[in-house]
Amino acid sequence: MRRSFHVTSRGCWGLQDSYCGSLRLLLGESYVLTTLPNSVFISRFFDTPDLFPRVFRGDVPRAYSTISNYEGGIDRRVVNDNERVRGKRGFHDYFTSHLPGSSVFPDSVPPNKQISPETRATTVVRIPLRSAKHHFGVTRSRGNRPYNEDWYQAGVVDIPTFAAPSPIKPKVPPPPGDPSVFYFGVFDGHGGEDCSRFLKENLHTYIEEGAKNFGLGKQEEPDECEKIRHDTQEELVAQWRDTVGGYFRRFKPDFGPIADVEGVLMYAFLRADMDFITKVGTGEEGESASTTVDNGNKTKANPFKGGSTASIALISTATATPFWNPSTSATLITAHLGDTRIILCSTETGLAVPVTTNHHPSSPAETRRLRRYATAFVSDSFGEERFGVLANTRSFGDVSQKRLGVSAEPEITRREIHPAEFSFMALVSDGVSATLTDQEICDIVKECKTPDEASKELVEFAEEVTTEGDNATAVVVRLGGWEKRGVGGEGYMGTKDLRAWRRDEALVGSRGRRM
Repeated sequence: MRRSFHVTSRGCWGLQDSYCGSLRLLLGESYVLTTLPNSVFISRFFDTPDLFPRVFRGDVPRAYSTISNYEGGIDRRVVNDNERVRGKRGFHDYFTSHLPGSSVFPDSVPPNKQISPETRATTVVRIPLRSAKHHFGVTRSRGNRPYNEDWYQAGVVDIPTFAAPSPIKPKVPPPPGDPSVFYFGVFDGHGGEDCSRFLKENLHTYIEEGAKNFGLGKQEEPDECEKIRHDTQEELVAQWRDTVGGYFRRFKPDFGPIADVEGVLMYAFLRADMDFITKVGTGEEGESASTTVDNGNKTKANPFKGGSTASIALISTATATPFWNPSTSATLITAHLGDTRIILCSTETGLAVPVTTNHHPSSPAETRRLRRYATAFVSDSFGEERFGVLANTRSFGDVSQKRLGVSAEPEITRREIHPAEFSFMALVSDGVSATLTDQEICDIVKECKTPDEASKELVEFAEEVTTEGDNATAVVVRLGGWEKRGVGGEGYMGTKDLRAWRRDEALVGSRGRRM
């Protein structure tokens, strides 16, 4: 039997955040409550559209996979089903919270007689992340293009927590349960959506598999785990050298001296890229054909077309208290390729704090990295510097440019976030960041009531003032200082006049074009 319900303001405080009102109002949708002996699960009505359908695009090739138990291709559906059989969740697009039992069952007698008073004390609730509009918002637009090559992903990834314990004992005990590692990503495809969609559907799985195979967080058998890690990494580097050649003949990625999240991310990015560029393509009639890349910079058969830049963020806390709680510290690790961007907003100063740097040919660091291939640096008719035919020097895919050094080696950063130090985090594709400055992005978000509203405003304003009409994607994530986002520095007033002028200029320009 399906039963809709409301949660009082008092009960909502059990979510350890600043939600107010009923759960129906918080999530903006209708939900179904299913009672079980030990937990309560919330799911959408069947007629509610799924914003993130689980779409699988065939097998990730067995060759060079981190899973060695499969002789053929690895069907992600099989992997996920097996994980469920073993009782492991894997990546999921919801977060769990513990509500007081009186919030879920306000009656004096619970509807289910099997639920004891102890069980009612804290009830586990699953909340779809993309429906929690006060915590997360995302908007995609194809702009003036005929199709959208941008993709994104958000959820909880199944890897051990990497946050350092807080030296200060919290005043309020954390809720029961294990801490979660949240995963957010933006993928800006070019030359088609094959690569960006592949990353959206699979990159988090590569991270989970890498963490498991490298023994991340595992205390027993450290020597054996270290040997597996070293051998697996050496095998991957040798494969890049033998399969692609060129720049990768001297390729020495920094996996780090020990098994940690940074090393897992480095391996996962390079492994995913190798699987993508060697993955089986299809001909015009849809037939399969083996695909390889040889040292002569030639491709055989039909590799996937195009490529994608990417920026992902992992946020971890030491306890089950979520990272958006104002009194909670967290650890942020980012991995980045190309010109997608991750930006934090300081609660105290109101200033934008960029976490990533663009991997463009004009970057001094990229120029030094690719100095052996200086002849590939060219300028187009608009004076913009390019590397071969690409605007970025690091990306997934782009098989025809791999030998020159277009690498998927990510730039990885780690940052400790103090309680309420930052008010929000924004991940954007270059359809937004190429049009708006980092500070304009922050000031637009400050004016909005929720991250969901903020993501819409970012994309809409970028579309208003741009002349390019590129695909645009914006992801906005609430952090501990959200309630004070407009207090620090000049608030949202810093770029308000500039944005108004840009909007007026764009309006005048559009009228001129129509005339």
